[in-house]
Amino acid sequence: MSPVIRTNWLLLAIAGLLGFIIYMHSQQQDGYTPITKLDGNRINRILIEHENTVLARLQRQENGWADLASGNPVTNQEWITRLLHIARLPSLHSFPAADLDLEAFGLQPPNYQLRLDDQIIRFGGIDPASGLRYIQLGQQIHLISDGYTHYLTPPP
Repeated sequence: MSPVIRTNWLLLAIAGLLGFIIYMHSQQQDGYTPITKLDGNRINRILIEHENTVLARLQRQENGWADLASGNPVTNQEWITRLLHIARLPSLHSFPAADLDLEAFGLQPPNYQLRLDDQIIRFGGIDPASGLRYIQLGQQIHLISDGYTHYLTPPP
């Protein structure tokens, strides 16, 4: 095998390895596991509740997203993108919710509930020491950054 062909194979192997590393990094943001395994491109329904009041009920349609309450298409695609991204936020810390006083974490009752298809994310209070937001998924409590909570309120 000529040195040129050998070099090309080596460069191809290095490019493949770098591609794999980039893919794995995108799956685990900053080394943390995402709070859900949901893929935003496959989510078809979004429901946002605040204090048992439905703020938004959205459904993916062939030509975009629609507000089921009004039947109108959702024109703010950035808002939808941000809501879908919440499913992939990194869990900075997690622990079991069993036998805990959920009220102490602001999760009983939750401030907001975000339902992405059948996955319910309950938003609680903020940890005073770290400034991170408590959320509950099933029987796990996670701490996440608080940069996305304001997207739970629908834009005007």
